[in-house]
Amino acid sequence: MAFAWYAAEAAMLAERDAAVPAEALLGWLQPFLPQEPGLILDVGAGTGREAAWLAAQGHQVLAIEPVAALRRAAEPRQAGLRVRWLEDRLPALAATQRLGLAADLVLLSAVWQHVAPADRPRAFRELVGLLKAGGLLALTLRHGPAEPERGMHPVSVAEIEALARAEGLAILSVTEAADRLGRPEIRWTQMVLRLPDDGSGALPLLRHLILNDAKSATYKLGLLRSLCRVADGAAGLAEEAGPEHVAVPLGLVALLWLRLYLPLLAAGLPQSPQNRGAAGLGFVGPGCQALLAGAATPAELLPDWPNGGRTSPILPSRVMLHCARSPVARGDPIACGG
Repeated sequence: MAFAWYAAEAAMLAERDAAVPAEALLGWLQPFLPQEPGLILDVGAGTGREAAWLAAQGHQVLAIEPVAALRRAAEPRQAGLRVRWLEDRLPALAATQRLGLAADLVLLSAVWQHVAPADRPRAFRELVGLLKAGGLLALTLRHGPAEPERGMHPVSVAEIEALARAEGLAILSVTEAADRLGRPEIRWTQMVLRLPDDGSGALPLLRHLILNDAKSATYKLGLLRSLCRVADGAAGLAEEAGPEHVAVPLGLVALLWLRLYLPLLAAGLPQSPQNRGAAGLGFVGPGCQALLAGAATPAELLPDWPNGGRTSPILPSRVMLHCARSPVARGDPIACGG
């Protein structure tokens, strides 16, 4: 984004924004706003016009804006309103992510054209990660001649639809609008997308795997459940492994996976269209057969935490598991599934 241009033109932009009331600009969004006071993130909040209007509707607003001059220009709009400002930028939104928020609505008004095409998949994932289950992502797309000094790039509805499919969002509304500043060469598309809610709140964590990974057997779903257990009860054992990944001990995942999956095998439940129980599963070797025969009790398949307890505290991320209670815990590749 061309931050220098926006910093230099902050006063002009504040005056121009004041000429177009937010209620006229956001009328398309009104039917989708939370019925009760909610948390709204205004990403690329600019001079604060939309943030102030949303806060006046009773919502708590986090206005995210990387340009200090625009944040200063927004100050007159903020008096007495529940608007908090944060310096942050796409595609990472690192400062916002550290807050651990779950928003009812994330708004990008006249912002997406500033995100470089190569950064858009990550930016979209980060935005979706800020939504609560059932939350909405609303954005406007600017069509027309680009202004190079403002760091603009072409946009399309098809691109947003593809990103929405990849992240499991449903498209609720797509509308077209003329430019509110009267520029005949500019038009806008207004889109509202929803993150589905499965009732448990877990879908946002798993949606990408559910939607995009091939799954024909229950052991893959057992693996998803294991990773959720790690996230819920052993977060201290996760380490950052780049901007979009974390690493967790493989032995911990294997132990939890076995605790979840062995009962399904023992009960003879169908594991894929071609088999029932342990029959026909390529990873079932002598180690797995021994576990099915009772070589280890369920209690012995719990991690042996370094503090001697049987439940996980929030441990420093570099503390390793002391695994010595079962072939699986010792890392037997056959027992662990190869």
